[in-house]
Amino acid sequence: MCEAGMMKTVYMYVQDTMADWEHGYLMQALSLQVMLKKPKVSFKTVGRTKAPIRTASGITLVPDLSLDDIDVASTAALVLIGGETWLDKEQAAILNLAAELLQEGFLVAAICGATLGLADRGALNTRFHTSNASFYPEMSPHYTGQIYYKDDVAVCDGNLIIASSAGSLLWAKLIVEKLDLYANKTIEAWFDYFSTGDVAAYARLMSSFSE
Repeated sequence: MCEAGMMKTVYMYVQDTMADWEHGYLMQALSLQVMLKKPKVSFKTVGRTKAPIRTASGITLVPDLSLDDIDVASTAALVLIGGETWLDKEQAAILNLAAELLQEGFLVAAICGATLGLADRGALNTRFHTSNASFYPEMSPHYTGQIYYKDDVAVCDGNLIIASSAGSLLWAKLIVEKLDLYANKTIEAWFDYFSTGDVAAYARLMSSFSE
């Protein structure tokens, strides 16, 4: 169990074929905690086992933890990245955990192919969501949530944050907001900078930590 006052953890699941570019903005946003006097969350990668995985771009990653090592009570968020294997039987354990966490009120964030995995577990049938396209979740016969589909790059419905493969920046912003990591002015300046490249936004971002 997570002891009172213990820092909670953002767990990111990693698997073979993981689209390793989709979490870049989220990693950058989490790394900004170095500007705080005290970080609010820690970060760990999680694999089905601790065996190395090979990402879609050919990078080999060794997970920090296996699924069996996760302390559910310590979870700040479970992050699921796109890939080509989300309908494979080997992903049943992580998808079952995601469904359990959603039911218990924990934050779950999924992007791209991971949205198909959640659709296959029925997790999108009664929640507002998006995906790579409206027909994408329909690749699963268990998906019946068409009336909840939104034509946006990222959608937040309670403790579920979903994005298309084009929505990684907004998806990261929604996650950071839900985790309450930074002041609103910091988050807005961060989003403005990475969405526009405006150096004035970068200056606002840096100064927001000392105001």
